[in-house]
Amino acid sequence: MLAPFSNYPVNAAFERMMAEERAERANRPQESLMARILGILFGAGRPAHA
Repeated sequence: MLAPFSNYPVNAAFERMMAEERAERANRPQESLMARILGILFGAGRPAHA
C-alpha cells in the first residue's frame, strides 16, 4: 500500500515553507488597495533598468 502524499518529506518541507511565508506576510504592514494601484500605475518599487 502506498503512503499518503502528506507523509512524504517533500510535502512536509513545502508545508513548512508555506507556513514561514504566511508568517512573514502576517508581520508585514498591510498596504492599502489604493497605494498598491498607484504603485502599479506609476512604477513604484520597480528596479531601474540600466
